[in-house]
Amino acid sequence: MKLKALALGVALAFPMMASAQSSTSVTLYGIVDTAVEYVNNIADGAGGTNSSFHFTNLTQSVPSRWGLRGTEDLGNGLKAVFTLESGFNAGTGQSGQGGRLYSRQAFVGLAGDWGQIAFGRQDNMLMRGMLGADIMGPNAYGLGSLDSYIPNTRMDNAITYMGNFSGVKFGAAYARGRDNSAAGGPGGANCGLEFADQSACQAYSFMLGYDAANWGVAGAYDVITGSDTQANFQALGKDDKDRRWTVNGYVKFDALKVSLLYLNRKNDVGINTQPYTGVVPPVGSRLGERSDLWSLAASYQVSPAVTLDGSVNYINYKDADTSSKAWYYVARATYSLSKRTAVYASASYIRNKGLSNLSAAGGTAGANPNAGDNQTAVMAGLRHSF
Repeated sequence: MKLKALALGVALAFPMMASAQSSTSVTLYGIVDTAVEYVNNIADGAGGTNSSFHFTNLTQSVPSRWGLRGTEDLGNGLKAVFTLESGFNAGTGQSGQGGRLYSRQAFVGLAGDWGQIAFGRQDNMLMRGMLGADIMGPNAYGLGSLDSYIPNTRMDNAITYMGNFSGVKFGAAYARGRDNSAAGGPGGANCGLEFADQSACQAYSFMLGYDAANWGVAGAYDVITGSDTQANFQALGKDDKDRRWTVNGYVKFDALKVSLLYLNRKNDVGINTQPYTGVVPPVGSRLGERSDLWSLAASYQVSPAVTLDGSVNYINYKDADTSSKAWYYVARATYSLSKRTAVYASASYIRNKGLSNLSAAGGTAGANPNAGDNQTAVMAGLRHSF
């Protein structure tokens, strides 16, 4: 009996000793963010408009999520890393980004002084190259209102490298079978792995930047391709490309941060070609293949509890059949009740011209106005992080 008791004690103690010696840590984290919104001038499909009071259905001040993040010290400055992160709609409890379990990130990698290499579902380098200057980020009234790809720059089946050397940042990413979800774009683009065609459904991107104590600059280049057999959200064929490049920068003055961002897009099949079906709009209603987006944004820390931020944004469709553009104005106020909980209010106004029918309510799918119509959206919400 004594030998059995000793053996049992060793068996129970061994996993705890192994855990302590391996220097492994796993963190559970998340954000629950929900907001109510009012939007006017929503197109009804018959030439008229409606107004609506509702919960946002794509994002709020930031998208809700929960995840697991872990590291293990392997010695000699090397560590193993992983992240599993799931996005969801706090209003309905549904999974986001095409209904995947770990919809936002699911990767494992190795990291050291030389940088990090990772494998799995990850953000691309366009997103990472815009982080410093995109002050509004994934806010419901952010750059995603003007280009829905910006907050959905994730890749399935991806290999990435990121390095930071005394403030100089470099990154590269490649994916084949860039999006395996067919649940609906832009979070699920239906462009998965094809064994018979190496060039189909690829994604690749690069970024280079520099961050100093009070300023930073960055640039990035991003390309995605489509498929001749999969009706993907971007309506791209296997030899078609949707390209974007950006240059941007920011500067900080004590409590004030100001940024300027430029994003150029060229889409081989046309910017407003119908998603999935690939139907090209008739002559007279095409937005063309190129757009130029500018964003001037600022954030001011009024007090430890109060932050004011906003942006002025402009997009021009370079070769549209009719002169088409939009001005987009955003303001937001956030009050922190604690380190983890905040309330906020946000407002936006968009002035569409020509064929543009962009929505002021980018965080709510289906709220677009009729082409050329203006629109106002206001939102109030509560956010808690853990």
